[in-house]
Amino acid sequence: MSGIKLRPALAVPLALVLLLAWRLWQVRHSGAGLHVDEAQYWYWSQSLEWGYFSKPPLLVGLIRLSTELFGDGLLGVKALAMVAWLLASAVLWRLGAAMGNERAGVVGAALLAASTASGLLGLSVTTDAALMLFWSLVMLGAWRAAHATGAAAWRWWVLTGVALGLAVLSKYTAGALSLSALWLLWRCPREQRGRLLAGLALAAGIAALLLLPHLFWNMHNGWPTLQHTLDITVHGGAAKADARSAGLGHKVGSALEFGLGQLLLLGPAGLAMLAMAWKRRHQPFDQPVAADKPALWSTLSYAWAFTWPLLALGLLQALRAKAQVNWALPALLGVCLATGLLSVRSRISGKTLAVWVLAGLALSAAITLGGDLKRWTGAPVTASKPAWDIWSRMRGWHEALNALQPALEPLRDRPWVLNDRTLLVQTAYELRTLQPMLHSWSADGQVRHHFDWKQPFKPDQHPQGAVFLGQGEPPAELLARYPQSRLLARSESGRVKLQAWLLQGNPASQSGSEETSR
Repeated sequence: MSGIKLRPALAVPLALVLLLAWRLWQVRHSGAGLHVDEAQYWYWSQSLEWGYFSKPPLLVGLIRLSTELFGDGLLGVKALAMVAWLLASAVLWRLGAAMGNERAGVVGAALLAASTASGLLGLSVTTDAALMLFWSLVMLGAWRAAHATGAAAWRWWVLTGVALGLAVLSKYTAGALSLSALWLLWRCPREQRGRLLAGLALAAGIAALLLLPHLFWNMHNGWPTLQHTLDITVHGGAAKADARSAGLGHKVGSALEFGLGQLLLLGPAGLAMLAMAWKRRHQPFDQPVAADKPALWSTLSYAWAFTWPLLALGLLQALRAKAQVNWALPALLGVCLATGLLSVRSRISGKTLAVWVLAGLALSAAITLGGDLKRWTGAPVTASKPAWDIWSRMRGWHEALNALQPALEPLRDRPWVLNDRTLLVQTAYELRTLQPMLHSWSADGQVRHHFDWKQPFKPDQHPQGAVFLGQGEPPAELLARYPQSRLLARSESGRVKLQAWLLQGNPASQSGSEETSR
């Protein structure tokens, strides 16, 4: 039995299916609900549009498809996004095979699947899930198109264009792929540039066509998504103004934080393989598999072409202000593929790879399950002070909101007012069977998020009253508008403490409003 070896065509899909089952088990037994952003995306998926206040539409559509297939439960919301992360690993495997080095593709796929990024973000519904999948498909499609001829080449360019358009509709970060394309165009043989330029133009044209509905939606709504993206990346508000005025030390610290964050996302498996391959860089490499014709680029330079432009942009952003660690996340695809190529050329054994891949998976599991270890072993747990618990912000909402449901159900037809985005989307998800009419209250009228923009609460339009949900009593401005307001119920679960109020005005003014409406 020890001599039996599975071929990659069977081993890779089997390993990814087993990893998916393991991750589904982790989510199912985490005891946590949805993150605020996940709940927001789910809420948006109830009414599909070509864009949203802060995000392009593809992830929301993916969630809608996922819930149509698997229901609105926790796993139903997350399922297809989790699959997308593992499909990105599968695409790396096929890219390695297309390059004539399937083993390097297998190693790259294993390193990505074992990375901390995949082990943590791969459990969540974020725009990075779809972006990673379509970014990897752009890498595969462009390589195959550039090395094919005739109709086959054009078919691959069409696939590349579709993947590029869907990548941008996932997250605007995909715009950095234009820099990768320019780099590859410059680095290819001069006599091949015309053919490559024509293919890239076709792919770009197809991507532009896919983006047209989203651009028309933005134009019709005053460019909210593009403006939000500019605000957090270019303009950045007060936080970035403070960062820009900070000294050199602050900027260097921000850049170091960004760089260390990328190493953390790569995880122990990728770091170990990269370190060992670099250490053996002076040893003679195995000869690559012979190809029918020479490649336009070396496999390593191709992998790095999809890595360094995004890392450079992330570093520049970190020097301007504090950069989010996941802004350059797709660069991991190029890093893992390059590391796989180096590891194979350096003849690093499969046993060594297996040890470090298991170490990476174990680290991710320890981080995700650490908050549950005390509960499983029967040790006392302080709900308000969760230690080593990445799910802490997602705990308590289900219990606290469902405790309020009996008091709220008779009032489901009244408008519900909330002044906190997190509470609004968690209420929408946890009490979805009631289908409440949710409104956002902003005392100064400032548009802070999607719900201030699309669902603002205007007291003049609701003189008969409303329901208020919050972590405390209603704001003074609402109490002044509705002086007969009263507390309906309180609930508490861990760090989540909620109150439900019935907002009511003077009986005389209410009857007067009713006569007027007649």
